[in-house]
Amino acid sequence: MAKSKGKPTPQPQIKRSIPADKPAAPKKQRATVPLTATFMPDFWQQHWIPALLLAVLAFVLYGASVKYGYILDDQMVIWQNAYVQKGFSGIGDIFGYDSFMGYFQKKENLLLLEGGRYRPLSLATFAAEVGIFGKDHPGISHFINILLYGLTGVVLYRILLGFFPLGENGRWYFSAAFIGALLFVAHPLHSEAVANIKGRDEILALLCSLAALYTFLKYFDTDSQTWRWLSGLFLLFGLFAKENALTFLAVIPLTAWFFAKLPARRIAIAGAPLFVAVLLFVVIRYQALGFMLDHGKAISDLMNNPFLGMTGGEKLATIFLTLGWYVKLLFWPHPLTHDYYPYHVPKVGWDDWRALASLALYLGMGIWAVLKLRTRNVPAYAMAYWLITLSIVSNLFVKVGTFMNERFAFMPSVAFALLVGWFLAEKVPAWFKEQPNRPYLLGVGLTALLVGAFGWLTLKRVPVWENKMALNRAAVAVSPNSARSHCFLVTALYEDRYLAKDINPSEKAKLVDTMEYHINRSLEINPNYGSALVMKGAIAAARFEQDKQMDKLFHEFGILLEKIPNNANFRPFFDKYMKYLATSGGNPNKINSFCYRMGYEYFFKEKKDTNNAIAILEFALPTQWENERVLNALSEVYASIGNTEKSAEMKARAEASAKVLYR
Repeated sequence: MAKSKGKPTPQPQIKRSIPADKPAAPKKQRATVPLTATFMPDFWQQHWIPALLLAVLAFVLYGASVKYGYILDDQMVIWQNAYVQKGFSGIGDIFGYDSFMGYFQKKENLLLLEGGRYRPLSLATFAAEVGIFGKDHPGISHFINILLYGLTGVVLYRILLGFFPLGENGRWYFSAAFIGALLFVAHPLHSEAVANIKGRDEILALLCSLAALYTFLKYFDTDSQTWRWLSGLFLLFGLFAKENALTFLAVIPLTAWFFAKLPARRIAIAGAPLFVAVLLFVVIRYQALGFMLDHGKAISDLMNNPFLGMTGGEKLATIFLTLGWYVKLLFWPHPLTHDYYPYHVPKVGWDDWRALASLALYLGMGIWAVLKLRTRNVPAYAMAYWLITLSIVSNLFVKVGTFMNERFAFMPSVAFALLVGWFLAEKVPAWFKEQPNRPYLLGVGLTALLVGAFGWLTLKRVPVWENKMALNRAAVAVSPNSARSHCFLVTALYEDRYLAKDINPSEKAKLVDTMEYHINRSLEINPNYGSALVMKGAIAAARFEQDKQMDKLFHEFGILLEKIPNNANFRPFFDKYMKYLATSGGNPNKINSFCYRMGYEYFFKEKKDTNNAIAILEFALPTQWENERVLNALSEVYASIGNTEKSAEMKARAEASAKVLYR
C-alpha cells in the first residue's frame, strides 16, 4: 500500500447502510460507525512505529528494574509461595485455593486478612517461570512485567485509534490515541504496578480487559462469533488476574454504545459471553475460597482494617479524602509512596474541607457523566470510566483492607490518558480553526512537557524499588505518620545491617538508636501493631547488648508478653533469648524475679494460663542456682493441672534449695 511522507494511508469509511433513526440493525449489519482505523487488516504495517515507540518507552523507563530482586508481597506470591515454587505442578493448587494459601498454608491464617484474594493468573505465570527458568530469577520476572506493560500501552493505542481515527492528513504522533497511550506508559503513578513484580496482577487485569473490549468491538465490525466469544474469554482471564476486571462488564457495553453508537439491545445480546465469563469466575472463586466477599470473621487489626474505631461519618469522609487524593495524583503524581496505611492517610470528619471538596468533585463528575453521555461528550465518558473502574477499590462497596494504593489507580488511569489525549489533539485544534499551525505547536509542546515531566518522575521513582532498604527509607520520608513505614524500615535495618557480620560496634550502636526511634514511632501511631511489637522485642534485646540494663530489657519483655504472648514470630525469639540469658551468666536474681512475676503472678494468678505460666517459670531453672520461690510456684501450677508427680518434684527441689540457701 502506498505511503507518503511516513504518514498512514487514509482508510475509506464504510457508509451507513441504514438511516440513523432506525433502532436496530439486521443480523449481518456492520456497526453504524465502523472502527476501521483500529480494526483495519494492515494496522501493524501502518502503525508499527508508534507501537514500537510505546514498547521502547516502557523499557527505557523501567529497564533498570531488571537488575532488582524480590520485595514486599513478592514474598507471599513468589519466593515463599509453596504452590508457585512447585513450578508447573503447582498451577492446579494455584487455581484451587486463595492466592495467599501457598504462603500461609493454613486456612485460619487467611482469616487475618479482609475478604479473600483469588488472583491465580499472575501466580500461574510466576509458577511457569519457575518451571522454565528455575527458582530465584527475579530479573526475568521484572523483564516480563515491563514487556506486558509495554504491550498494554500498544493495545490501548490501538483501541484509542478506533475511537479517534486519523484524518486524511492526520499525524499519528499528534493524535489523541498516541498522546493518550504515551501518557499512560509514562505516568509515574504506575511505577508500583510495574517495578514491583507482584503488580503483574494489575497489568494482566487491565491488559486482558482491554483485549476483551477490543474483541467485543471487533465482533461488531466483522460479525464473526469468534471475536464475540473471545471477548468473554479475555474478560475471564482478566478476572483471574484480579477481581477489578469485573468493572469491565459495565465498561465494555458503555464503550460500544458511546463510541460505536450501537443500540443498547444489540449490545446486551452480544454481551452474553461477558456475563458467562463473570458467572463462571464467581462460581470458581466461591469454590476456591468458600465465600463471596466476607469470610464472616471480624478483623480487629488496624493494619488490615484501617477504618477500625471510626464512626460511620468519619469512615465515609476518610474514603472521600482518599478518592480526592487519587485525582490529585493523576495530575500531580508527587510525592509517591507505597504506604497509605494508618495514618499516612489521616482520619477525618466532614469538618475537613478536603473531604467536602472531594465529595463535591465526585458528585459533579457523576452528574456531568449522566447528563452528557447521551451527547457523546468525551469528558463524560472519561468520568464514567473513572467512576466505574475505581468503584471496586474505593472502599465504598467492597472492603479492600487499606485506605488506598497507587496500584489501585492503574486501571482507572486510562480515563486520564484518554481525556488528556483527546483534549490536546482534538479539542485544542477546534479552538484555533483559523490558525491551523498554532494548536499543533501548542499541543506538541504540552505533550512534550507532560511526557517529559512524567517520564522524569518515573525514572526518579523506579530506583526506590531496588531493595527493601531503599523502598522503606523513601516511605518513611513521604509517609512519616504511617505505623507500617516505620516498622518496615526497622525490619530492613535489623535484618540487612544490624545482623550483618561486617558491621562495626560504633555503627551498631548508632543503628540501635535509629531502630529504637522508628519502632517507638510506629507503636506511638498504632500501639497494638503486631509486627511492630515483634520488632520491639528484637530492638529491646539489641539495646541490652549495648547497655546491659537487664531491668529495661525485662520491662519491655513484660509488656510484650502481655500484648502478644503467643505471637508466632515474637515467642520463638523470646524463648531463645531467655534460654541464652539463663545459661550465659545473666543476673540470676533478676531472671528469677522476672520469671516469677510474669509466670506466676501474671499468667497463673491473673490470666489462669497454666501453659504460659509453666513455660515462663521454667526459664529460671537453668540459672546458677534454683530459686525456692520459683520452684514453689511451679509446684502449685503443676498441682492445679493435676500433675501431682511434677508438683511433688518441684516441691522437693524447693525444699532442697532452701536447705542450701540457709546452710
